[in-house]
Amino acid sequence: MARQQLSLGGFVFSQQGEFAYETLERKSSGGWQRIDIVNAKPRAHNTGQGAETVRLRGTAFYAYGMDKLDELRELQGKREPLTLVDGRGVNWGRWTLDDLSENQERVIDDGTAMVIKWEILLTEYIDEEDPQPGG
Repeated sequence: MARQQLSLGGFVFSQQGEFAYETLERKSSGGWQRIDIVNAKPRAHNTGQGAETVRLRGTAFYAYGMDKLDELRELQGKREPLTLVDGRGVNWGRWTLDDLSENQERVIDDGTAMVIKWEILLTEYIDEEDPQPGG
């Protein structure tokens, strides 16, 4: 069985599957806001922890890579949260596919890109009924 880096709603990022991410950037916020005070240092106020984000970046090749990006756009077009599971089997909860961008390079005469640099932004989905992160 092929190893996976991540699975997003059934879409698999994998080196063996020839569609792998090269970098994963995960961001979380503690919910701290700074309130400016005249003639004093800013005060800190916690408004609650924000949703986490994950940014994946990678490079794909040829028509196969273009097809895989189209598959991701189809998932995005469903406009529903997707389960994210890492290669160790850890379920990260549900996430929304907010942004998907690609940069096609070395495009040949039929419109096929030889190199496609891509990036996606996922945001943790917090259900109104379950306000806990990862729910």
